[in-house]
Amino acid sequence: MTTFNRRATSIAALALATIWASPALADDTTGENETAPRSDIVVTAAQLREAVVAGKADIPLIETPQAISVVSASDIEARGVTRLSEALRTVAGVSRSTTYGFYDASTIRGFDAAYGSVYLDGLVNEAGVGFNQELSAVEQIEVLKGPSSMLFGQAPLGGLINLVSKRPRDEAFVKVTASTGSWNLVEGTIDANAPLNASGTLLARINLTYRDADSFVRNSAINRIFAAPAITWRPGPDTTLTVLGRYQRDHDSPISPVPSYGTVLPGVIAIPEDFSINNAGDLRVVNNRDRVQIGYVFDHRFSDALSFSQTLRYTRRKEFWDRWMFAAGFLDASGQPSYDADFNEVPTATIGRYYYGPYNATDKDLAVDNRLKGRFKTGGIEHEWLAGLDYRQNRQTYFSGGDFDATRFPLSLVNPNYNLPYDTSQVSGSPGASKSHQTGVYIQDHLKFGDLFTLTLGGRYDWADSSGQKDDAFSPRVGATMKLVSGVNAYASWSKSFLPQLYSQQVAGFDSAGNPIGGPVVPERGKNIEAGLKFAPEGLSLSGSLAVYQLIRQNVTTADPVYLDFVVVTGEQRSRGIEAELRWQPRPGFDLSLAYTYVDAKVTKDNFFTVGAPLSNVPKHNIGAFAQYEVQSGPLAGLGANLGVSYNSKRNGDIYSTRPDGSVLLWLPGYTLVDAGLSYKHDGWGLQLTVANLFDKRYWPDTGGIDRVTPGNPRNWRLTLSKQI
Repeated sequence: MTTFNRRATSIAALALATIWASPALADDTTGENETAPRSDIVVTAAQLREAVVAGKADIPLIETPQAISVVSASDIEARGVTRLSEALRTVAGVSRSTTYGFYDASTIRGFDAAYGSVYLDGLVNEAGVGFNQELSAVEQIEVLKGPSSMLFGQAPLGGLINLVSKRPRDEAFVKVTASTGSWNLVEGTIDANAPLNASGTLLARINLTYRDADSFVRNSAINRIFAAPAITWRPGPDTTLTVLGRYQRDHDSPISPVPSYGTVLPGVIAIPEDFSINNAGDLRVVNNRDRVQIGYVFDHRFSDALSFSQTLRYTRRKEFWDRWMFAAGFLDASGQPSYDADFNEVPTATIGRYYYGPYNATDKDLAVDNRLKGRFKTGGIEHEWLAGLDYRQNRQTYFSGGDFDATRFPLSLVNPNYNLPYDTSQVSGSPGASKSHQTGVYIQDHLKFGDLFTLTLGGRYDWADSSGQKDDAFSPRVGATMKLVSGVNAYASWSKSFLPQLYSQQVAGFDSAGNPIGGPVVPERGKNIEAGLKFAPEGLSLSGSLAVYQLIRQNVTTADPVYLDFVVVTGEQRSRGIEAELRWQPRPGFDLSLAYTYVDAKVTKDNFFTVGAPLSNVPKHNIGAFAQYEVQSGPLAGLGANLGVSYNSKRNGDIYSTRPDGSVLLWLPGYTLVDAGLSYKHDGWGLQLTVANLFDKRYWPDTGGIDRVTPGNPRNWRLTLSKQI
């Protein structure tokens, strides 16, 4: 065992010892040194007895016939994470997907949800493009599993992720943090809140973030400036208007995935962990994005039985990237693609690369959701009804260029020359524009038969149009819950999903020069059957859920392996699985989260892929665990420790390379990651140290194909000093 691994083991042991020993130390401490128990520890069993923003109605989670998980801002802070994928490690049913190995991307219940699955305050956020969400201004993350088209219209079959913005509060406070860490991390955040008048009817809050860091991959870095102001106006006891703004400026040099040969598969050269596909210095990849958002949430209560809400947001996004290189096979000694007689790729010591860029795009998005909610009774049945009308629109203009002759951009795996100028003489591109919009109407009735049984009936109709391609669909949902004992409910549901392929085209023919011509793709449809248990017993700091489901996805599109700007329709895929989550707080200050997922996701009908082939980037088994303890009283009050463990079993890395007999060429190996942390809080001050991937496990969390394997982060640390006033 190396010296650092011995130290890593010591850190993990110290975290465990603190978690388990500190309660005893606190209990044995009495007398004049004893202080009052801390009040900032949240009892999360109450979450199942509350509603979520993404539910659009005031229905407690325990009465909602759908699996929904919640990750709070305090959870995110305790884990010391800044990426969405890291925050969701203890959410059953969610694992890593891929968008170039750089952007946030997830699979939910076995299906890719990289695009169009992330919402902000109930409205879609960045549909159809890659993006890294900022979590410093997020109050909680809500993960809705299974089809949610009945409430949201077009959405991935596997589920969606809703981020809830931090909003102004009644009390005044300021929290400032400063962080440093691996790869020259420099980060600062401010969260400031204050009433603006004596009556408390006008409140303001602002979240500011600056983050700059290099990467473990050479020639890569990130730089972000983020601001999220919010103002709440309460003109009366029944009316609230909250205006929410966001500005995010990213100037990044992103990583690019690496070939599977030499990493996951044997190759001529073992590719090192820090190997870069992109050049250095003035030739570095550039990825700049500026995004401005402004919107509001309006709520008005006419009476105890009737209320109206409206959420609206406008987004303007400008994006530019250039010199973004991607591996594209191997080159032989003559500089040509390296294949054997059967046209199988033969690894060498030199790779070819595609040149992506320049790319310029301006997007303008508008989204609005109107909701009317009410309550009434018919006999002994209580009705909680919801009716809504929503609309969203996207307008985009762009210029997309590149050079996809890989032989013009060779790179040695042995001695890469990152300062060799690119030959851009053949880079070409073209402008384009698109416009899409969707209108949907929906209605839901939640019927409650005493305190034993509920029935939820809902339906939605959508009309979608993308540059002349018109689609419409009806998306129903039926669900029921039954109380088994106090605080324990069984549920079952059936629902369908609808996803127009608004940003996809398949090859419909060829022009006289042999270039492909795009045509519309039929909408994706899906259906879900689900049953499970939810429990949050009164008086116990214990909550959890168990779900069993089957999802069938039809008219699925995936990237065309020949014409990269197009997709192919593969037929039908099916996912069956089991999800289990547990949240337990056996004593004040101690919190344990556990999640287990089993997924069997595969192709069931197809004219191109092998029937029975497992879907890409889907581990059959996934486990997440996080334990934390903070001493509540005595001389050690404020001392805390945490320990996180996540496990992903092996995954099919490339459905395209699945052989006709069903065997898989590219298995991403399974991996286990251990994270640990120590913290201390006193008199408004806080100090937190987190170490991720404590034992420096080399792993590959996702892949976009045989030439695009994403390297996982090696061991890294983060130290944060905070002060709350």
